Amino acid sequence: MDEKILTISIAAYNVEKYIGKTLESLVSAKNIDKLEIFVIDDGGQDRTLEIAKEYQERFPQSVIPVHKENGGYGSTVNYSMEHATGKYFKLLDGDDWFDTQALDTFLEKIETISSDVLITPYNRCVEGAGVKTISYGDMFQPGEHQLNELYLNRPIGMWAMAYRTEVLKKSKLVLPEKIFYTDIYYSTMPFSEVDTIQFLDLPLYQYRIGRDGQSVSKESRIKNMAMMVSICKDIIQFVSNQKNNNNIAYLNMRALTIYNGTIKTFMLLPINRKNATALKEFDDSIKELSPDLYHLFVKHPTVKKVGFFINMCRKTNYFIYPIIKLIYPNGIPTF
Repeated sequence: MDEKILTISIAAYNVEKYIGKTLESLVSAKNIDKLEIFVIDDGGQDRTLEIAKEYQERFPQSVIPVHKENGGYGSTVNYSMEHATGKYFKLLDGDDWFDTQALDTFLEKIETISSDVLITPYNRCVEGAGVKTISYGDMFQPGEHQLNELYLNRPIGMWAMAYRTEVLKKSKLVLPEKIFYTDIYYSTMPFSEVDTIQFLDLPLYQYRIGRDGQSVSKESRIKNMAMMVSICKDIIQFVSNQKNNNNIAYLNMRALTIYNGTIKTFMLLPINRKNATALKEFDDSIKELSPDLYHLFVKHPTVKKVGFFINMCRKTNYFIYPIIKLIYPNGIPTF
């Protein structure tokens, strides 16, 4: 069997409508034998697993269908991380796909490089509204860099990253099961073990936006806000324990961005006394977990708008919060 240089973990829950396109984008690669593709059917009830097995018959050395009881997104990644043998590891949702030409070039490049994490642009494919490329190239010069020597002014999403599998295993990352937004853990915690990072200008990941039921929708964010609050606290606690880590500047920025996103989710709620109290209680809980991050939040350049708002709330004991209702009775739309 050929040595695998890229493990791809596909979370595939009831995606029979999309999984064919997803897999076709991978098996069409020139170096398909270099790929290890886990298709994790997470307790689905449609034909996803059957379709994956059809691809396994065609590419038995590369496509590995797995059926398991439903454990949520995190459980699919945990399985793949545990069994991965590829040099690098990358996630792919079952309704997304890779650009095959970019994948071919990516596979050629990772044969000869060994940076701990690789960053590539990705395309946000909004159904009915076109494609927008998200690139991080402005933060990088060509070649490999020490992470702690770079100034990265915004967080890197999971769609853009590939970890060296050895780094993932060293981080001992285990994602929680049966919750949404576990990509936040995945995109943050292993960076405590990263030394080197490199940007490759290959728009590899094609991220589908607009499918019904996606956890990134406004309705889903409100419904699952308790999960977001819990995850935020976990990340704040984790980063607060990394004060002596060489990558603390990036970890702080990641934590503050998650803090920012959680407050934005609160601001999707109707503006009333009950929700003002809930927001204050959340903010106070962060102060207990990490006074440093609590105070840094209101002055960090990556969260200017929300940081200013929260600072005013704190200074007025949240007296200013209900006043916003006069302007935005259904929540601040830009949040």
